[in-house]
Amino acid sequence: MARTSDSPLVNSVFVERWSPRAFSDAPVGDDQLAALFEAARWAPSWMNNQPWLFLYETDGPDRADFEAIISDFNKPWSVAAPVIGLIASRPGLEGFMARTAEFDTGAAMMSFTHQATMLGLHVHLMGGIELDLAYDKTGLDRDETNILCAFALGHMGDPTALPEKLQAKETASDRMPVSSFAFKGLNADPRPAS
Repeated sequence: MARTSDSPLVNSVFVERWSPRAFSDAPVGDDQLAALFEAARWAPSWMNNQPWLFLYETDGPDRADFEAIISDFNKPWSVAAPVIGLIASRPGLEGFMARTAEFDTGAAMMSFTHQATMLGLHVHLMGGIELDLAYDKTGLDRDETNILCAFALGHMGDPTALPEKLQAKETASDRMPVSSFAFKGLNADPRPAS
C-alpha cells in the first residue's frame, strides 16, 4: 500500500518514515549517528530542559547486555540491527516542568527518527523491554530517570529473514484521518465515528 498525505504541504519524510523489523547487517557510520543525535539535540523542550537520554551500542562490549534487555518477542529480529539502544527521560525539575519530560523526550526521538529517514535509515521503537533488567544493567536511578523504550536502528534488510509470523507485517501501515484527533475549539469527541 502506497502511503500518501492528504496535504500537499507535508514534507515527504513524514510519510516515508515507518518502522520495519528486517534490518541488514550493514553498519551505521559514526557520522550518521552523530547526525541523528545532533537532530535530537535541537528538539524543543519546556524551558530548554532537554530531559532526554540515549544509551546505545553497536558492536562494543555492552552489546550482549543491550540485547538481554529486549523482550523475547522483539529479540529475534531486533538483534540483527547494527545499533540498538534505550531512550529515557530525566524529569529533573519539579511540578509542571517534570510533567513534560516524556513529551520532550518524544520530540527528541522524533527528530532522531526523521533524520534517520532522511539518511536512508530506519528506526523501530520497542516498548517490549525487561524494565527491571534495564535499570540493573544501566545503573540508572528509578527516582531520577524514566526508561521509556528501546530502539533498533539500521538499513532495511530482507523481510524473508524474519520469523514467518512477522513477514506479513513487514509493510508500512496507514494512519488514522486527521478528523479523528484534531478538533477546532474546546470540545473534542475522541470516540471513533460510527
